[in-house]
Amino acid sequence: MSWVSIDYDKCNNCRKCLEVCRRCFFLEDETVVVRADENCCSLCGHCVSICSSGAIEHHMMDMNNFIDISRDKLITPDDFFEFLRQRRSHRHFKEQGIPKEDMDRLIDIVRYSPTGSNSQSVEVVVIQDVKKMEKLSNLAVDFMADDGEESARRLQELKSEGKGTPEELAVMEMIERYGEIMKQSREMGNDPVFYRAPAVMVFHSSKEGRSQKDNCVIASTTMGLLARTIGLEYTYIGIFEAAANESPRVMEELNLPKGHGVYSVIVLGYPKFKFLRTVDRKPTAVRWE
Repeated sequence: MSWVSIDYDKCNNCRKCLEVCRRCFFLEDETVVVRADENCCSLCGHCVSICSSGAIEHHMMDMNNFIDISRDKLITPDDFFEFLRQRRSHRHFKEQGIPKEDMDRLIDIVRYSPTGSNSQSVEVVVIQDVKKMEKLSNLAVDFMADDGEESARRLQELKSEGKGTPEELAVMEMIERYGEIMKQSREMGNDPVFYRAPAVMVFHSSKEGRSQKDNCVIASTTMGLLARTIGLEYTYIGIFEAAANESPRVMEELNLPKGHGVYSVIVLGYPKFKFLRTVDRKPTAVRWE
């Protein structure tokens, strides 16, 4: 049975479905027909979304969730440009919890974020438990500190042997220095990983397939921008992403599905400070062809 069907009593033969999906739709005696299954259909929903007469039904998708688009333009380019320019990476948050309905809405936007081949493979771990957050932060700091000490040892070996390129030695010095900074920050009573934010969002996916990193970063960015519209702010935590994927202890504590990796992490909360100006950035290097 085809996943998609056409109600020919409603069909106006505009053939837009044929244009947007040549994999499942084709002509037979000048009539558009459809044969959709796992071999050709990626569940993108374009066929239903573009049908002006409502003649197409997708039996593998929730037809009630195809909502009419009433406006062609939802926001002006200038407004959106300024919205993006005003985004800052926030690491200081109020001690204020995030309402469950807001968290649910943020999670819901993830499924509408684009994914490679429409895999829809992004999953999220939401951490709001303070003790859980503290344990994961400490494990990440331990990993960074150990990594820094190992880099320091290896650095001395290479220098004594007169080996290693300047680039390699610089990276090892950076890892050593960063590990020490993380330890010192924790010793001062800080949380150098999650900044005691009220919520940590870990975006993960199966290591098999393609575009896992892209999918998770797009999802976390989409969520973060939506969060700004309800008074929340966020920043990316690359340190924890690295620790999770390289430290068995961190990954065990996260308890992700087998074969999954962490591809984006953000912390989220109500900002303690309000930035008053946009900031300067280097012009984008571009080549026109």
